[in-house]
Amino acid sequence: MPKRSSKRRANSQLEEEEERPRSRRSTQSSQEEEDDNAEEDVGGDQFMFSQQVPEMSQNVAPERPSDRRNCLILMKALERQTIDRLKIPKEASIADYRISSVAFQEATDRLHNVFGFELKRIPKYLEEQKSTPKRFKDRHYVVNGASKDNDHGCAHSKAIHSAHQDAAMEKGFLMLTLALIFCKGESHADGSRWVLARDLYRLLHSMDDSIPEEPPQQGTARAKTVHQKSRLRSKNMTPNVDYLLEKFTQQDYLIKEKATEENYATQALEEGDMLYSMGPRSAMEVGRKQVIYFCAEILGEEPDP
Repeated sequence: MPKRSSKRRANSQLEEEEERPRSRRSTQSSQEEEDDNAEEDVGGDQFMFSQQVPEMSQNVAPERPSDRRNCLILMKALERQTIDRLKIPKEASIADYRISSVAFQEATDRLHNVFGFELKRIPKYLEEQKSTPKRFKDRHYVVNGASKDNDHGCAHSKAIHSAHQDAAMEKGFLMLTLALIFCKGESHADGSRWVLARDLYRLLHSMDDSIPEEPPQQGTARAKTVHQKSRLRSKNMTPNVDYLLEKFTQQDYLIKEKATEENYATQALEEGDMLYSMGPRSAMEVGRKQVIYFCAEILGEEPDP
């Protein structure tokens, strides 16, 4: 009897061991079926990203001296600041002045190839005029050479900035100022025209009595706050003449010089008298011919060919 019971125990243990793998296999198969069903619910065409580490990126490339020159000239152009060939190397931190001309030419080529802008010197007729101040001899200006006037065969610069209401007002005031200089200014032997600041203010006041009749006197509160005022004096769109004339002078749209007996001898001068003339940037972006056509259109006449 004891032998039979031991055999029965051994057989029952073997049966239990055989059933355990079966239950494990059934559990695994049921789990796989659940996974397959879940994938079918999500959709077989959906791509699941893994949590692997992506490729490492690189740090920003260090600035090169040529990049600094190009960026400096471009920023000056967009802000319509003066670009002096002799001052650019120092402003761009170029220590070796022996390569300044080569570096300046490289920046000029890069502006043309990348942005389509051209770096130009002042017009030849301005350079030859004796009344043109010497500080303009080495100045350059960025123009957009994409625009060409086929009727007259000359290139004019497009407006780099947006044509919003304030910009349109500034351009209109600049055209009016250039027209007054051309029509009312004193003509010199070299072909340049100059107008006294007090005469210019008087003419502008005759068109809009909101404009002051006299220019600001040096040392007064009005003269000290020229840069702090807005381009408009009031809500009726009257331009702030003090601010705009100073701005156009800094951007070389106008030339402002002290009046002396040598450069203005037609009438008696007062202390602090200043003169205005067309600047090199106006000559390049507007042009004398466009000013003549503007005056003729206002007067209702045809310009001479």
